[in-house]
Amino acid sequence: MSPLGVGSSNSTHIFTTGEAKLWILLVGINEYQDVSLPNLRYPAGDCEALGDALAKATQGFLRKELIIHHDFVAQTPTLKTVCGSLKRIVSKAKPADSIFLYFSGHGMLEPDTQDAVLCLSDTRQENLLATGLPLQKLLQILETSRTNQQLVCLDTCHSGDMKMPQTNKASFRELNITQTFIDPATNLMNVLRKRASYSKGFCVLLSCDQGQKSWEFPELGHGVFTYYLVRGLLGEAADSHGVIEADRLYKYVYRQTLQYIDKLNHQLRLINKQKLNRGDSKLYPEYPLQTPKRIVEGVGEFILGFKYDAVESHKQRRALVIDGLSNKITTDLICLFTDVGDFEVDFLQQKNKSCSDIEAQIQGFLCGNDKSTMKSLPHLELIKPTPTCLLYLRGYIEDNEDGEAWFILGDGIRLSRSCLRQKLQLATKIQQIIILDCPNTNSLKKWIEYLRCGTEYGQCIIAAASTIDKSELFFQTLLDIFASVNVQVGLSVSKLIAELQKRLPTKDIKLDVWVSETQTIIDILPSKNRTGFIQRPNLQGNQQEQQENLQSEDIAHVTEILPAFVASGALETVQPQLDLLLSSEQYIELEQLLKQSIGLVAPIVLKKALKVNNYVELVTTLANYLPPDKQQEFHQQAVFILNKISIFPLSRSPNYQIIDVSFIKRCERELMYAVGPVASLLIQHLLKSHPQITAKELIDKLIAKIPDPQLALEFKQRMFVD
Repeated sequence: MSPLGVGSSNSTHIFTTGEAKLWILLVGINEYQDVSLPNLRYPAGDCEALGDALAKATQGFLRKELIIHHDFVAQTPTLKTVCGSLKRIVSKAKPADSIFLYFSGHGMLEPDTQDAVLCLSDTRQENLLATGLPLQKLLQILETSRTNQQLVCLDTCHSGDMKMPQTNKASFRELNITQTFIDPATNLMNVLRKRASYSKGFCVLLSCDQGQKSWEFPELGHGVFTYYLVRGLLGEAADSHGVIEADRLYKYVYRQTLQYIDKLNHQLRLINKQKLNRGDSKLYPEYPLQTPKRIVEGVGEFILGFKYDAVESHKQRRALVIDGLSNKITTDLICLFTDVGDFEVDFLQQKNKSCSDIEAQIQGFLCGNDKSTMKSLPHLELIKPTPTCLLYLRGYIEDNEDGEAWFILGDGIRLSRSCLRQKLQLATKIQQIIILDCPNTNSLKKWIEYLRCGTEYGQCIIAAASTIDKSELFFQTLLDIFASVNVQVGLSVSKLIAELQKRLPTKDIKLDVWVSETQTIIDILPSKNRTGFIQRPNLQGNQQEQQENLQSEDIAHVTEILPAFVASGALETVQPQLDLLLSSEQYIELEQLLKQSIGLVAPIVLKKALKVNNYVELVTTLANYLPPDKQQEFHQQAVFILNKISIFPLSRSPNYQIIDVSFIKRCERELMYAVGPVASLLIQHLLKSHPQITAKELIDKLIAKIPDPQLALEFKQRMFVD
């Protein structure tokens, strides 16, 4: 397996050619022999996961050595063992090599000298300097190394805040380190900064700043700092070339750690509000801030590995859309959850299906995440995304006198509330997001109370009851909220609920919500590495190749099979590989036409086929899925649909300037750098809602949709460069 891309810098070259070696020492202590030092839960697991992640990231390094010391391996993390490994690395490392040192455990200050000390498994609190590893001693050992690149990561209970017990009248041994401390963190920071100041290749990452704690969360199975350190090394911190470098890794871990604590506290506030509404005064406390700290002075490029393609044969985020009203917004829902929410979306087809068929499909959808076939190393199991199922139900509600309630699907098909509840109760190994979009009903609160159930990873129910004349307002509001989200941060369900409560007019929509009491963060839009939106690709290089590959006979038929606005030069230059722009009407008619020949796989085939350059290729690609005897008829009908329904009115006022497809695709491409995958949906909705819009008006409206002022300015400058 090869990396996604390798930069041309000298730092990557020396590792891939074997000119340099990466030395890795990982130390984690769960259990301490000294009973006055509390045992920890995750340092050993942190080391194992970090070791597996580094092994994957450094597959392309010809020379590397990984040494791990924790409670559950043969070489336990005693002072003698750790110092022996450290001295061996330092003595053997050459100038071109790099050293990566990671420590997870307790850190303390010696009360007399105020020296910072890392506590190993046999460290005794009454004799810290002799039985622990003083920070000053660690730095002195590293100073003897000939290597120019050294990265030290400290994930301790009080990293950046190694505090000294206030002894007073009690003996030192009687005190627990979690008691009141004096804060001498300035001493620690000064020592590290002094070391960094005269060694440009030295860098330290601390799990938190002074006065803070390094949090451990059972739902993560790791300390939050190391959890994101591992995810970053697995590729989420890689640049556009696939290179994972220390500076970028720190920025990723810093951002993700802050976001995790913020999202968790926001969710806890929502849960506490629910508890208060029920008269429960036992509230959950919020977590204080944790901000990872970096100490560095002009360090060069420290390469830790490359991002490799991870073959995932099972989606961890799945969505099922059931629309009992119409197909009018179904396509937009599918695009929204696929492109923005990173869901694998399925649409429930009601035609020729019985109630039992639909119940079986829902059960298969909810239970399909229980077993993932994604291949990963054992210690990386907890690092995988939480399996999440989103069920979007849109339709009318019918309540019976016997207490049963039904979701109306149409064609005489109904889904009972009790049946849905049963299916949800069986799906305990997933996160559940249930959205009920049901106009003209007053019983959604009862639905929430009835559908609530305990799952291992949490449940969220959002129920919206709109007036008949505002039946699409809820979806439009969802779209607007998603469009304003920073793709680096993502959107948790608790923040989505807060936005819905703020934006939805109470006179038009009644909103009821529920979030289960869990500390697992439920994301409806996961945070994404922004690399893909910042690094603007150079498309010029492959356009010529694409044009050469396009058959001349296809170009000759462009004017025959495409609408006038497409054939009049808009396709003379092949567009980059982005989803082809179709209106909802075009999409639905093509999908229905395709279903007549290939059945229920039509939506999947059509979505895949949109990854083409133009309408010629779209029709040809779709026709190839059909039997030869049906291809010609399909070709003619598809062309008729594209001519009959256009996102651009064919009859306009004489003074109106037509916006061609090439300009639309350019807008979409440039807008993606500012708002992410939702760009295509934004443009489609503006074109449909403003059919007479000019190019300048379109740009102005798109600028208004960009939440970041700087990105909005950059988009404007790029679009008006001509």
